[in-house]
Amino acid sequence: MNGLRDSRVVILGGTSGIGLATARAAGQAGAAVVVGGRDSDRLGRALDLLGPTAEGHVVDVDDASSIERFFDATGSLDHLLVTPSRLIPVPVSETTEEQVRPALDLRFWAAFHASRLAAPRMAESGSITFTSGIAGSRPIPNEAVAGASCAAVEALMRSLVTELAPVRCNVLCPGYVDTPLLDDFLGASRDSKVAAIAESLPGKRIGRPEEIADAALFLMGNGYMNGHVLTIDGAHTLV
Repeated sequence: MNGLRDSRVVILGGTSGIGLATARAAGQAGAAVVVGGRDSDRLGRALDLLGPTAEGHVVDVDDASSIERFFDATGSLDHLLVTPSRLIPVPVSETTEEQVRPALDLRFWAAFHASRLAAPRMAESGSITFTSGIAGSRPIPNEAVAGASCAAVEALMRSLVTELAPVRCNVLCPGYVDTPLLDDFLGASRDSKVAAIAESLPGKRIGRPEEIADAALFLMGNGYMNGHVLTIDGAHTLV
């Protein structure tokens, strides 16, 4: 990961889970790290963890004007990772647009606005990485909207490869990972559901944020990696 040394890495959703793990790994690789999140208390805790060289700003990723202010404050950058997502598990036949629209909107529009606003500030050797999920390619009960949002950012990435060239664009596609997002998604029965998921996987466990962060840094640091969806799911899509 020496290619990240002295680079400037910006992470939307960098205050917990995969985003925070990537911020830590990027800092350890010698990058200057900027994180954004909507909760000021969580942002403060993340900055305490990341150390005095890290920078952070509150940003509401549901609000395009807030994202614009974030990038105005951030300035120039080399690499961007966009992680925000929202999961609302519900059968299509038992829901309404109003209930599930926030989940669809957040992942796509956060990626759209972040790439739109970051690109003019980005080095030509830089990269943009979105996050999707295996629901975009492997149907999961009650997760039709999550799957649609994952597929949407993957399609956006493919269009941006040529539109934003020479900036590289990729998508990181994780399976089940031990994060606060998964805790919220699974609720009170988290432990039993995680145990069942883990038992179904060849490695008998779900992923760790640090493992996904390794993949994110690979997408940033490998200058020939462009236009791909990198799946890191413990073989979930095969079983």
